[in-house]
Amino acid sequence: MTKLPVSPIDPPRHARAIAVHRPAAGPALRLRAGEEVAVGRRDDEWPLWFRCRAADGREGWVPEAWLARDGGRAALRADYDATELEAAAGDELTVHHAYGGWLWAERRGGGRGWIPARAVQFA
Repeated sequence: MTKLPVSPIDPPRHARAIAVHRPAAGPALRLRAGEEVAVGRRDDEWPLWFRCRAADGREGWVPEAWLARDGGRAALRADYDATELEAAAGDELTVHHAYGGWLWAERRGGGRGWIPARAVQFA
């Protein structure tokens, strides 16, 4: 497995959602290591994330750390899942990774994905 500059939370930490987070509509972008994407604009609010388009036209936000860039194209350094975690204030979470203002977490009772760090308070 490729080592990425993602901050692992080891051991995972318990946290609570302090704000509602609703993912964007539509299926999440999922990419495999080595898959090529067209790299678009850098996000204004989250500057470590880029809008990318897969060969089949699917689009989504991808962390810069996952991209081996070559101009306007990039290959994925590792498998990537852009799923966002739907959460309500008060939901209990287990946080596994942090990157660029976002956390990869699991919600107690089911669901996992990215959630903005500002929507989470660690226990």
